[in-house]
Amino acid sequence: MIKTIDIGNIQEATTQLVGFYERFKENGDMQRAEKSEKLLKKINDHDFIIAFCGHFSAGKSTMINALLGENLLPSSPIPTSANLVKIHKAEVDFAKVYYKDEAPYLFEAPYNFSTVKDFCKNGNVTEIEIAKQQTELPENVIVMDTPGVDSTDDAHRISTESAIHLADIVFYVMDYNHVQSELNFLYTKELLQHGVELYLIINQIDKHRDDELSFPEFKMSVQESFAAWNVHPKGIFYTTLKDSKNNHNEFAKVKLLVHEAMKQRDSRFSTSIQSAANLLIQEHFKWLKEQEEEDTQQYKETLEQLPPDERKSILEQEQEFQDKLKELSDQLEDWRKSFDHERTKMLKSAYLMPFQIRELAKDYIEAAQPDFKMGLLFSKKKTEEERFNRLEAFYSQLKTQVESGLIWHMREMATKELKEANLSADDLQLEAQNLTIPFDKEFLQNLVRKGARLSGEYVLHYCDEVAESIKKLAFNELESFKQKAAAHIEINIHGDINAINTKLASILTFANSLRQIEQGARKRNEKEENLFIPVMNFEDVLQELQSKWQQENSNYRIFSNDDENRAAEITETELPKPITNITENESYSADSTISKLQQTAYLLKDKPGFGRITDYLLDKKSRIENRQFTIALFGAFSAGKSSFANALIGEKVLPVSPNPTTAAINRICPPTVEFVHGTAAIHLKSNIQLLEDIQKSLREFNQNCDSLEEAEAIILQIKETNDAREKIHLSFLQAYVKGYPIYKEFLGKDISVGLEEFKGFVANESQSCFVESIDLYYDSELTRKGITLVDTPGADSINARHTGVAFEYIKNSDAVLFVTYYNHAFSKADREFLIQLGRVKDAFELDKMFFIINAIDLADSDDELNDVKAYVNDQLTQYGIRFPKLFGISSLLAIQKDERSGIDDFKNSFSAFLSKDLMKMTIQSAQNEIQRAVNMIDQLMETALEGEEKKEAKKKVLKENLNNIENLLNQYSSEVFVTKLKQEIQELLFYVKQRVFYRFSDFFKEAFNPATLQNNNKSLLNKALNELLESLGYDFAQEMRATSLRIENFIRDLFQKRQELFQEQILNIQSSISLTNYEISSIETPDFQPAFVGIDRSSLERTFKYFKNAKSFFEKNEKKMMEEELQELLQPHAEDYLENQRLMMQEHFRSFVEGELANMLQQINEDVMDQSNALLNVLNEKVDIDEWRRIREQIIS
Repeated sequence: MIKTIDIGNIQEATTQLVGFYERFKENGDMQRAEKSEKLLKKINDHDFIIAFCGHFSAGKSTMINALLGENLLPSSPIPTSANLVKIHKAEVDFAKVYYKDEAPYLFEAPYNFSTVKDFCKNGNVTEIEIAKQQTELPENVIVMDTPGVDSTDDAHRISTESAIHLADIVFYVMDYNHVQSELNFLYTKELLQHGVELYLIINQIDKHRDDELSFPEFKMSVQESFAAWNVHPKGIFYTTLKDSKNNHNEFAKVKLLVHEAMKQRDSRFSTSIQSAANLLIQEHFKWLKEQEEEDTQQYKETLEQLPPDERKSILEQEQEFQDKLKELSDQLEDWRKSFDHERTKMLKSAYLMPFQIRELAKDYIEAAQPDFKMGLLFSKKKTEEERFNRLEAFYSQLKTQVESGLIWHMREMATKELKEANLSADDLQLEAQNLTIPFDKEFLQNLVRKGARLSGEYVLHYCDEVAESIKKLAFNELESFKQKAAAHIEINIHGDINAINTKLASILTFANSLRQIEQGARKRNEKEENLFIPVMNFEDVLQELQSKWQQENSNYRIFSNDDENRAAEITETELPKPITNITENESYSADSTISKLQQTAYLLKDKPGFGRITDYLLDKKSRIENRQFTIALFGAFSAGKSSFANALIGEKVLPVSPNPTTAAINRICPPTVEFVHGTAAIHLKSNIQLLEDIQKSLREFNQNCDSLEEAEAIILQIKETNDAREKIHLSFLQAYVKGYPIYKEFLGKDISVGLEEFKGFVANESQSCFVESIDLYYDSELTRKGITLVDTPGADSINARHTGVAFEYIKNSDAVLFVTYYNHAFSKADREFLIQLGRVKDAFELDKMFFIINAIDLADSDDELNDVKAYVNDQLTQYGIRFPKLFGISSLLAIQKDERSGIDDFKNSFSAFLSKDLMKMTIQSAQNEIQRAVNMIDQLMETALEGEEKKEAKKKVLKENLNNIENLLNQYSSEVFVTKLKQEIQELLFYVKQRVFYRFSDFFKEAFNPATLQNNNKSLLNKALNELLESLGYDFAQEMRATSLRIENFIRDLFQKRQELFQEQILNIQSSISLTNYEISSIETPDFQPAFVGIDRSSLERTFKYFKNAKSFFEKNEKKMMEEELQELLQPHAEDYLENQRLMMQEHFRSFVEGELANMLQQINEDVMDQSNALLNVLNEKVDIDEWRRIREQIIS
């Protein structure tokens, strides 16, 4: 259990916090040291802080302005900065802008507040301080506005969280439309864990519509959702700052609470300080634990190689082995000591000079005297003989004495010591038995001291010296024997020592690791205990801090005019590019063109050789007359697409779908004879489609099924989850279980229903989850123009099929409308969809994309609306969509027929696009065909006026020319097309891998992020890897779709150039023949699956080794190492994927090109034959020139 403190008074709190500050620094926890310093400054200044945090678009700044009754903060529905903004009362007005690495700027009153606002939008600024003399705020009360917590900028989160611990009260503000965001649940739960006094504010409730959901039901859903996450705030308020008369508006309660808190600030102060201090203790203990884990992680990884039951006993094993080694090592030494002891004892007790031998020694010494003589005659010889005999007698008796008194004992001792050492080697045993002392008579002679005279004392001395010398010889003999025996002993124990050393070495790393782990725990415990020991230099530390604060307060730069110019430059550079207005195109009359096509076809219908051109003209007339437009509507799930569609239709036809998973494709079509107004054709998913969707959702829970019947039992076992992604999938699965018994008989079929039933298939999840698409036949101003409006699933739909369907609509629709909500940032799904639009935008002949900002009625002013438009324009530009056609719309006001809705401006521009821009090419093509008909008439009349002789010559030439044209067409091979096609595919795919992997780092950061991996749960690594592979694989598939569109354009260009070349070649052969423009068929887009599906992940999962814990992973280089290795491992898989796609695309488009080329050659041949017949008719028969002149005049009139 984490130890906490109980603060009795402010002085005690200061003392404790100074101690914490010093200990934090000693331990290296600079983040907690900085926090404790700020908390000490808060105590020193006696600041009472009220903090506002939440979504960037939730209205935090506006609410602060309303609470204070003054427009102090820049409020904007777009992300502005990563800055903390603090407001407080002061003796004079001023503003101070704090930088990361520079001295702050002081704006002295009176200052230009718009300049400060511009600084608030500068990312280099960390904090803004605003001081007001005239304000409702009491002394020492600070209101703090924090950056949006839904920002992707890490600086926002760090900036916000580092300040929260200072707050006495925290208000978490949410946008009405984004209450049920997982981020809200996670962040508010974290705030409560920080011990703050938390209140929730659901702002912008003016967006609520009672006809969709009653307000009490909405409030209940809010409370239940937060309670499910174990978030229990002090209170929840529902507010709107736009509609003060709203019955549910509780802004007045918020204001009262704030003012009451200000009055009670002294009584609340100690409590919040204690809470903040205890939070610092918890955070520091957590940090110490993380440091310990980081420092010991490698040792824990080492220990993990052992079975769990062996880890604790590893030190005991080590000691046991070391004891055995010592025992073996001591065994040899002990034997040596025993041998030496026995030898010393034996030599000491050996008695070598008994009386008889001493007497013999005396006799020998006497004979050895220089003056010793025997007899008178032959004395020299007799003397030498006597000397010899006496030496022989002495030596012989001594040798016998040594043999019995020493050598036998030596042999006995040696044998005994061999036995003690368990040595049974024959050579040693033999040597022990053969031990002897090698000395000779000369040995005895050499010991006689020269000049020594015979005396009793010298005899004793000589005998002692002889005895000691012999014992020394014995000692050396035994020493030699001992060394040999010791060598044998060492050999015997060496194997055991090696075996034990091997075992010891095998566990030594584990033992050292365990010691390091235990040492790490001891150090952490010591630091935890030391935290509460008061520092001796308390007053010195506090005085040093106070001096530092004083110096910081006086360290600033006063803002000048030059700085204002600099600020203006900053503001200017940050403004997005202006939005390009749509210009009026040249007018093309569809009605007059239809009339002219009808007239021309009528005039030429019975004329020989004009059959094909007549058919072509009538086909063009029919296509213009019966032109049907398909308009695809895209946007995020909550962007208000359905409400915008209703605004276009003029009635509330489309209900709001409750879940992005189940959203189907809704087409609003003109009524037909079969399907009258208000009828809907419901196309239900097939068994296979539904099973695929079920399997995909089950995979989120590591489950799978082989049939729809099997799915129910598995789904019922899945427990409720707090994970936002899993909630969506579980909701779909539960809806399936509920609706399957009803709809299983209808799967794969179409159902015709009325308008009310249609709404159920859209809004009721247990019905909509079975729907693939819906065609609603509805009579309205929109559909009467031949427009089919396709409301696609949200860009965030998880249905895999929706991605491919969406691309088909982007490609084939006449216009694409993308809807975003007024104050919502683009989500990841939005971003990926918009990037795809950016990829393909230039592939279309016309810019058919329109971008709608919905709910502009939320704008407080025209300036704010323009800021939002500029922001969206800038975002679209970043995604590759240059010069977007951007419109602000209020669907709500449009339904109410309110002129302020902006819908009319959009409708006017959109209608002009459909009737003029879109029809331009079709009408131009029709006019070209009419002109071609006129040219043919001119050629026929010119030929008809020629003489007979010339006509006969032309007949012969024509026949020859027709043969040449036939040869030209027959000789042309598709191989030229196919070769160029392969080359183009190769070149286009060359850069795909490079473009996708250029985004690898961004995808990796999104998948492996601190929020996902914050609990050090390594099981979440697989989930992060799944997200990374899905993002990369999806991006590859999207790149392939964009590439296929470029290839289609390349093919169209190939055919156009080839026809132009055929026309040129044919004109060179027969100048009277002109070809009908060949329009190639629609090209089917190949089915592109995401990359990395089904690859072997084992090598990828090995990169998880870089994740020790969250702190180490994100703060050190481990994240980068994992990223780089994953990128390297995925490269070959990407290359395999692209090679497979290349082969598939080559075959797909080759087949199309060969078939289409055959069709084009056939059409050219028919053109040639048709026009040559017309020419032959003129050459063979008399022609009424006046009639042709009349026809020509009527056509061109």
